[in-house]
Amino acid sequence: GPSNNILRLNIQREPVIDPNTVCKTYPELSGQQYHLCRKFPDVTASAIQGVQVGLTTRSFAIIWPNDIMKTLTSTYVGKVKKKPMPTGYKETAFAYAISAAGVTHQVSKACSMGKLKSCGCDMQLHGRKGTWHQLMLDVKPTQQPTSTQVLGDPGNYLSGTSNSLSLSLSLSHSLSAVIRNVREQCKCHGMSGSCELETCWKAAPNFRKVGQVLRRKYEAASQVQVAYTNSADSRLYKHNGRRPHKMDLLFYESSPNFCDRNSHLDSPGTTGRYCNKSSDGIDNCETLCCGRGYNTLKVKRSERCNCKFYWCCYVECQTCTITEWVTVCK
Repeated sequence: GPSNNILRLNIQREPVIDPNTVCKTYPELSGQQYHLCRKFPDVTASAIQGVQVGLTTRSFAIIWPNDIMKTLTSTYVGKVKKKPMPTGYKETAFAYAISAAGVTHQVSKACSMGKLKSCGCDMQLHGRKGTWHQLMLDVKPTQQPTSTQVLGDPGNYLSGTSNSLSLSLSLSHSLSAVIRNVREQCKCHGMSGSCELETCWKAAPNFRKVGQVLRRKYEAASQVQVAYTNSADSRLYKHNGRRPHKMDLLFYESSPNFCDRNSHLDSPGTTGRYCNKSSDGIDNCETLCCGRGYNTLKVKRSERCNCKFYWCCYVECQTCTITEWVTVCK
């Protein structure tokens, strides 16, 4: 049967989503995550998929190598491991932002497809004559789980007020990146496409676009420090003494040298990393290879293609073989 990427099951037909189907598949879930899963098994299935979508998007792969991605996945979906995720770096803020964006994107998408019990659609007649509007999300705040609940409180695996504040802002950026790119889609009904009646709905954006938005924020991220006031409040300031803009992605610790192997971060360095010799971004070969140069290789690889998504829990794909020239860091 087809491989189930989300629930690790072989399922021939659309499964029934219940707590036992989802929650017991992930014994590494933390107490809060397991409680959330029991209450919202369908949302949890979408959320776990969202974390995976976020941490496998191209924008993330350029910034973090696969070894780091595996560490982050086990941190977000499960209990804290012996090696927690790296702290304070702008790469950490980006990882949290794009993971939360993945959760928001996938849960919103599932809701708009009518697959979640805890949200629904507004079927009232709105605006243009003969136009029905279905809303993407209609969940009461007290009923829906938050991205922080799904990913876990940053304070559980990152210590310090700076981290809590900067990663809370990373979460707000991720939500903004999804919401600001929501688009309206419409479908006409009537004889010969006359559009006598039109159904419209809010659709989640292509996640690649969300990744690009967050990646630009990463490239323009601001380093901050915490200033404590007499009222015991804490505020973040840039090193030049100015308050950061509310749309900035923030970090408080200078990133280490990712060029070389770093066992503390489980980072293998950039040797062997794919790079883009024609790019002006952080994935260009000069930057990514740290001045060591690169090799051009002809490789043959297999990838999934012509995929068909079966709600909620698995994707059935064909395998395509692709031959291409790639550039790899020395």
